[in-house]
Amino acid sequence: MRTVADYLAETLRNLGVTHVFGIIGKSICPAVLKMVDYGLEFIPGRHESSSGFAASGYALQTGKLGVAFATSGPGGTNLLTAAAHAKANNLPVLFITGHQSIQELGFPQCQDSSSYLADLAEMFRPATLFSKLVERGDHFGTLLNHALSIALGPNKGPVHLCIPFDVQTELLSQCRIVIPEPEPLLSVSNLNRIFPLIQQSNRPLIIAGKGVSRARAHDELLQLAESFNIPVITTPGGKGAIAWDHPLYHGPCGVGGFPHADDMLNQSDLYIVLGSRLSDMTLCNLKPEHHPAHLIQFDADPTFVGKILSAQTLHITGDLKDNLQYLLGTLEDLPTPVRTTAPMDYTVPLPDLPQLSLASVLDGMSDLLPYDHKLFVDDGSHGFHAVQRYKVKKPGSFVFDAYFACMGNAIGMAIGAKAASPGETIVCITGDGCFMMLGTEINTAVCNNLNVIFIVVNNKQLDMALKGMEKTTGRIDGTLYEVPMDAAKFAESLGAVAFRAETLAEFSSALNTAQTLNQVTVIELLTDRDEIPPTAHRTVNLN
Repeated sequence: MRTVADYLAETLRNLGVTHVFGIIGKSICPAVLKMVDYGLEFIPGRHESSSGFAASGYALQTGKLGVAFATSGPGGTNLLTAAAHAKANNLPVLFITGHQSIQELGFPQCQDSSSYLADLAEMFRPATLFSKLVERGDHFGTLLNHALSIALGPNKGPVHLCIPFDVQTELLSQCRIVIPEPEPLLSVSNLNRIFPLIQQSNRPLIIAGKGVSRARAHDELLQLAESFNIPVITTPGGKGAIAWDHPLYHGPCGVGGFPHADDMLNQSDLYIVLGSRLSDMTLCNLKPEHHPAHLIQFDADPTFVGKILSAQTLHITGDLKDNLQYLLGTLEDLPTPVRTTAPMDYTVPLPDLPQLSLASVLDGMSDLLPYDHKLFVDDGSHGFHAVQRYKVKKPGSFVFDAYFACMGNAIGMAIGAKAASPGETIVCITGDGCFMMLGTEINTAVCNNLNVIFIVVNNKQLDMALKGMEKTTGRIDGTLYEVPMDAAKFAESLGAVAFRAETLAEFSSALNTAQTLNQVTVIELLTDRDEIPPTAHRTVNLN
């Protein structure tokens, strides 16, 4: 006879999970202690939301299941933002929350997770692909099997189980858990319709989204583009799907993009969309009269396919990499059209500012880092500066969420990725606004020897909100910090090594030094407050 907590911990170990992230509390204690007993390393966070982001970073880095947990009540509600972020990014994360003992249901309880106060199973339903309260031990195996099959299935994403204290400790004579096996899912009939559309097109365009990196389909993207000589642009979240200097790459489009890529959007008669929902962040500069005649969209989730553009749409569902491999395997039987696409400089000049320009920092930053590094970029104007200016050399090494766009998510994700790959250089760019939300996770990294390099862009304001409000309303209410933070001093108080940089030379020196240290490092970057971020064309008229 073994407990439900035993079976849970054993399953996670059998799935290859090595680290779990969360904050312990009474109602989740039996499960967490068993995870430790079964050899999983527990990384205690400073806020449950960051622990959820860390689990997402772990899942992204490994391709395996990420695990985040919290106690009942507010511990669980603090995980909700991270769950929605994982759903928006198709990351397989198991969120586990505690619950008062079922035998005590109906009595007022501290940190209640039941329908009498904060029903966590209900709250997590819209933020995950599956959420359920485990009411009895003999239901646990069925529910865990179902949750894992969804999280690790074709349309990957987060799932949630709320497990009461007494269910965690309930003894079971047996509990059969089936480890899901990857299963290719191909849209064969629709795949066979792609080549005729490409051959008929005069100006085809590949739009690479973040799904390329999620599926690790960088080689397949290159083969498709090179076989037909089709230009490639990237969405804000798809930045890094292809190396910045590839002759067929024409830069990022949309918010944070360059005008050239937006021009290509408006001139193409066929979009081949790889792993993108085509949100407003991507299509903000596409004119309605310039929608393409045809759209081929690779997306495991059909929610928005065929509903955004007026184009005739061919939907390719299933795993992006599997579908592209099948498609490319039939290439040799087909004649390929001859097209000429000349490589060009798609960039615009750097700004000339009296103080340090963030665009200038990002333009040369990748030259200061090894090829094998991963950069996690937080949300805000600094994120879109990075989308526009950072020169990605290794495909898949740039991580940015422009869709759900949680401030502070990159801090936790970088920590989770470092736990998964301790030998890789992991860098996080965040802003002073994000850092004041979840910057205490620096101490999580310090305490667990997860030596991430954090770059905090401090312009002493909520820059993206300020510039957007100022342009559209003439007001900047709530966007300035009357007492700006000293990120370096704050980082030092949390145990990190800290630097302040006000010039390019100071930043280069700090980043080079940070890579020689075997410690968590924070570089506070003091940039020009008047620098205009590449987000101004996405505005809202409130008049």
